[in-house]
Amino acid sequence: MKYAQIYEGKAHWIFEADKKPEFAPNIVLIDITGKDEIQEGWDYNVGTGEFTKPILPNPVEPTNPAPTIEEMQTQTLINTEYLIAMNEMGIKGGTL
Repeated sequence: MKYAQIYEGKAHWIFEADKKPEFAPNIVLIDITGKDEIQEGWDYNVGTGEFTKPILPNPVEPTNPAPTIEEMQTQTLINTEYLIAMNEMGIKGGTL
């Protein structure tokens, strides 16, 4: 037989056993034998006894995407050229 432990309205733990184990009375186990599509994390409706796949929110697009390797290499080259130019002009550490 196959069981799902229900915790906070979700299938928290799915396992197989020859018979329903005796746990503490506050641990809810539902027989899901033959319902192989149910997975841990699915929502459980106590009123209907049905499991549903959770609806995940759309991921938020990052406001500042990470720079590409080419962008980082370009910035490094610009910084290096800037420091070389400052050195050639005799400017060290922002002072003349």
